Amino acid sequence: MGGVLRSSLTALILTMTGTVAVATENLHFVFAGCVGRMSAEMEHAWLINSKDATTFEQQRAVFLSLLDATREPDMTQAALALRIQTKLAHASLLSKASFAQNETLAEHAEHAANAHILACKMLLLDS
Repeated sequence: MGGVLRSSLTALILTMTGTVAVATENLHFVFAGCVGRMSAEMEHAWLINSKDATTFEQQRAVFLSLLDATREPDMTQAALALRIQTKLAHASLLSKASFAQNETLAEHAEHAANAHILACKMLLLDS
C-alpha cells in the first residue's frame, strides 16, 4: 500500500474509531482487534444458533485481508497476541450479555460489545 494512501487510510480509520494517536504502524493493530472481535461474534452466533454467523464470518475474512495487507512482517506475533486477547475479552462480554443473571451487568456488557463491533463495522465500506 502506498505511503500517502496508507497515511490517509490510517487517519480516517483512527478518526472513525475514536483513537487519538495517528500512527501508520498501528493500523494493523486496529484490524487485528477487529479480527478478534469478529471471531468472538461468529463463535457466539454459532453457539446461540444465530443466522448472523455467516455475516460475521464474512466480515472476519475481510478484516483478516486488511490485517495481512497492513501488517509488517516483524509484527506477526504481536498481531496474533492482540487477536487472541481481543477475542477472549469480546467473548466474555457476549457471554455476560447473553447469560448473566444480573440484568444491569448483561445490559452493560451488551452495550459495550455492540459499541466495539460498530466501531469495526464502520471500517467496512459495505456495512
